[in-house]
Amino acid sequence: MQEAVTRFYRLSIQLAFNIVVVVLVLGLFVGVARILLGLGQTLGGHNLAEAFHLLISDALTLVVVIELVRTFVDYFEWQRVRIHVLLDAGAVFVLRELFIGLHNQKIDAVGVLLWAGGVLFLVAARTLALRFQPEGPKHAG
Repeated sequence: MQEAVTRFYRLSIQLAFNIVVVVLVLGLFVGVARILLGLGQTLGGHNLAEAFHLLISDALTLVVVIELVRTFVDYFEWQRVRIHVLLDAGAVFVLRELFIGLHNQKIDAVGVLLWAGGVLFLVAARTLALRFQPEGPKHAG
């Protein structure tokens, strides 16, 4: 009985992750289409500054989504969540927010230092996560 429940649990988890990956891949295609449409608006010259901001924001958001898809695909490969992959996604997200804030000129000098400290923390944590991996096959990430 316990084996059947465990098998059902594993299949349920695989199904849920498959659905999430499909949704994220669809989101990638929508993101690429949105970037291409934004490029058309930028070249059209309606409001260049606003169109350029939207293009930058969409492109950086797409990079974050790519990292999330990579996290889910990595889970399937290793059958566990590897912390350094999550930290990669976190660092990309923090950098996205920093770049958008700098582009909008909404971050002051102290804010830049705080965001940079966050990036430094995530990179240091990723380095430690790679240095002290659990026993098993090593995989460079």
